[in-house]
Amino acid sequence: MEMRKCMSIAVVVLLSLWMIVPVASSERPTTSGILVQDEVWSGNIGVTGDVVIPEGITLVILAGTAITFAPNHSDYDARLPLPGDLGGGKCNLLVQGNLRIEGEKDRVVTVGDLVYDLETQSQINWGGIIFEGVNAVSIVRYAKIRYADVAIVCVGSSSPRIVNNTITENDVGVMTFGFSSPRINENQIHHNTLWAVSCYDYSFPIISKNIITANLVGIGSQDFSFPTISYNTLSDNEVGILLQDSSGSSILKNYFQNNTQRLQGDCESRKWNFLRPFLKKYLSLVVTR
Repeated sequence: MEMRKCMSIAVVVLLSLWMIVPVASSERPTTSGILVQDEVWSGNIGVTGDVVIPEGITLVILAGTAITFAPNHSDYDARLPLPGDLGGGKCNLLVQGNLRIEGEKDRVVTVGDLVYDLETQSQINWGGIIFEGVNAVSIVRYAKIRYADVAIVCVGSSSPRIVNNTITENDVGVMTFGFSSPRINENQIHHNTLWAVSCYDYSFPIISKNIITANLVGIGSQDFSFPTISYNTLSDNEVGILLQDSSGSSILKNYFQNNTQRLQGDCESRKWNFLRPFLKKYLSLVVTR
C-alpha cells in the first residue's frame, strides 16, 4: 500500500515537470542545411550555406537576433525554386514550412551585414529569404533586411505577412511571382538599387501603407500580376509605380511626392526598356518590344 502511494506521487511529480519544462527545439542552430525539427534562434547567428525550413517545421527568430551570411559562398546549395541563377552560390533562407521573425519595435532582428570587396570596390550580397509553399503562419516583423540580391522572394502560393520592417540597400526589396499572395504592410522600403517591390507571373500581393523611398522603381507590376496597391507613400523614386505587360493592378489612394515619374503605364512602358536587362539576372527574361 505504501509502495503504491509512493509510485502515485512519483507519477504526479513527473507529469508536473513535463507540463512546466519547455521542450528544447535544438541546442545548436542549423546554419547550413535542412532543419530536422523546430528551432529558435537568438543572439548572433552566422549562416554559411543555404538553410532549408522544410514543410512541417517552424523556425522562430527572436527579437534582437543578428544574422550574417558568408559572402559569395555557400557550403550547402539547396535546389531553389527560382529562375536562372538567382540566389545560386550564395546563402539563402528557403522557407517551405514556416518562418517567424519576431522582432520588436525597439529590438529589431537584423538580417544581413555589409561585406565590401576592396578589389572590385563593391558590396558583396547574400541571396535572400525565399518563401515557397503556403507558409500561412509565417511572418517577418520588425526586421532590418539589407545587402541581399532580393531581400524577400515569394513563390508557389506562399502567403507570409511582411510587416513593420526596414528593407534597404538590396538589389530588390520584395519580389512576388507564381501565385503567391503575401501581405506587405507598413514597411519602410528604401534605397534599393532596382525595385522596392516587384510583382510578376500571376502573383496577388497586397501592398499597403508602406513608405517607399529612393528606389529606381517603387512598385513594379507586369506579366499578368494582380497586386492591390493602396495607401502607400512613394517619394523620390525614379518611377513611383510602373505597370507593364498586361498587369491587372488595383491602385487606390497612394501618395506620390518628388518621383521623376509618378505612374507609368503599358502605353508608355517602352521608354523603360532600359530596365529589361536587369531581368536577365533575376528572372532570365529579356523581352524585346
